[in-house]
Amino acid sequence: MKLSTRSEYGIRVLVALAQAEGERPLPLARIARAERLPHAYIEQLVGELRRAGLVSATRGQAGGYRLSRPADQINLADAVRALDGPILEMPCAGPDNLEACARPKDCSVHEVFARLQDSLSGTLSATTVADVAVEAGGPPYPPAVRRRIAAAASNKATGASA
Repeated sequence: MKLSTRSEYGIRVLVALAQAEGERPLPLARIARAERLPHAYIEQLVGELRRAGLVSATRGQAGGYRLSRPADQINLADAVRALDGPILEMPCAGPDNLEACARPKDCSVHEVFARLQDSLSGTLSATTVADVAVEAGGPPYPPAVRRRIAAAASNKATGASA
């Protein structure tokens, strides 16, 4: 089992948007540059995230993307389903799919696959974009705090005193 690059890159885009929450919309070019992702590819992914209701777009000079709802209300299962479809598609996993199994009465792996599907889906559902944003580099600070941090870093780099 492997997480697709679609899901990986899509989650990275959502995390970047979460970390910029409260700012003006974030241009895709900026996300692509910061995350070292191919711009054309994430443009496709963001379209799918938008259709799934996870991000919204603003057109124009100050346009870009932002999360459609707070980062703590978007879980990774939402993102994976939007980009890749079912989280773990197995012919016989789940109670509704027993008819797809060649051996529904005595399948030796059905229960293991069902538990695996439940575990993976549960973990992704319990993990929010905000959780990943915090793990990826601290909390998504409010814009005023980010400006102070940037100013302090700039002053330190130039040797100016704050």
